[in-house]
Amino acid sequence: MKYEIQKVTRIADVIIDFYLSHSAKKLDMSIEDLPDKYIMTFEAAEIKCSNKTANDLNKLLSSERQKEVEEVYWQLGSNDVQGEEINLIGMMVDEVKIEYNCPSLKIKMVRKK
Repeated sequence: MKYEIQKVTRIADVIIDFYLSHSAKKLDMSIEDLPDKYIMTFEAAEIKCSNKTANDLNKLLSSERQKEVEEVYWQLGSNDVQGEEINLIGMMVDEVKIEYNCPSLKIKMVRKK
């Protein structure tokens, strides 16, 4: 589990960047460290987002976890919140649930250890 904390931190960084780039006024974040997994929850009650953006985000984050890819590429992300970096985050988590009820957006992700 080398670099596990850095990977969780990178995931949080990308998601925070997404929220702030969409003008979130207040972002609540929780990272729970359990024996077998991390549960990361992000929620903004007021964000400039659309159904299309939320659906695109869900699609990108819901890619299947690929441990072999994450070991090589987790450090290489830029700040491409439009696709590649978000997609990489999707490859680093096991479960994603997105709830969008304009103007609030909640993302819950599970990363198994």
